[in-house]
Amino acid sequence: MMGVPDELFRIDRNSKLPLYDQIERNLRSLIESGKLEAGEMVPSEFELAQKYGVSRMTVRKALDELVRQHWLSKRHGVGTFVTRPTITSIAPSKLSFTDQILAVGKEPSSRLVESGVAQPGVEASNALQLSKEEQVFFLTRVRYANDVPILLETAYLSLARFPGLVSADDLAGESLYDHLYRTYRVRVARLDQTLQPVQLTEQQAAHLQTKTGMPSIRSICVAYTDAGDPVEYSISVSNGYHSEFYFTFQKGDING
Repeated sequence: MMGVPDELFRIDRNSKLPLYDQIERNLRSLIESGKLEAGEMVPSEFELAQKYGVSRMTVRKALDELVRQHWLSKRHGVGTFVTRPTITSIAPSKLSFTDQILAVGKEPSSRLVESGVAQPGVEASNALQLSKEEQVFFLTRVRYANDVPILLETAYLSLARFPGLVSADDLAGESLYDHLYRTYRVRVARLDQTLQPVQLTEQQAAHLQTKTGMPSIRSICVAYTDAGDPVEYSISVSNGYHSEFYFTFQKGDING
């Protein structure tokens, strides 16, 4: 801690950003750059208040937000320490989220946000090749790796094709693809995936335990069987501080 010059703890008094927000961003940049290392104790609220020239309450608000985002952790009676968020690599080459997380040696889990029956939007209806009258079963879950929230995902499936999903127990706690194969003998063999850079909305950020407006990747997937029949249409947003998308290409995949 003694190696970090005071001038690196800086904010811009002319900025329209709130002071606590600037402090949060500044401390996060010091962690990202390695100037504050994992396991290192950060200055006390009193010391940071002096360095930034703000109140302790302002500093506390910034620190609390960084703790919520898992950049820092507080040890009662000891101090606040750097715990740079664990990054989980999401490999689109793996068909299911469960397989993706297990492949990187982490424990996958999910929390149910909402499920039910709805009239699909145009995109979901077209992707699943449904008629105008057909409904979908939807399943919204927060997906975790080692208890860290990394994806907020909503899956849409044809209600006529999979009517039992409405009453299926504990869909949030198991692989949806495993359930589809075990119950309906439908196996997902291919995914078409589109990735878009976005910023998290307030609601999305709350589910992912991060901050509104944070960078994210929006993923739109259509899952198919070997025969090319669409099975699932899904939309997810990632927690940009805890996840990354990893791609690998072989020579035959690349046209020079």
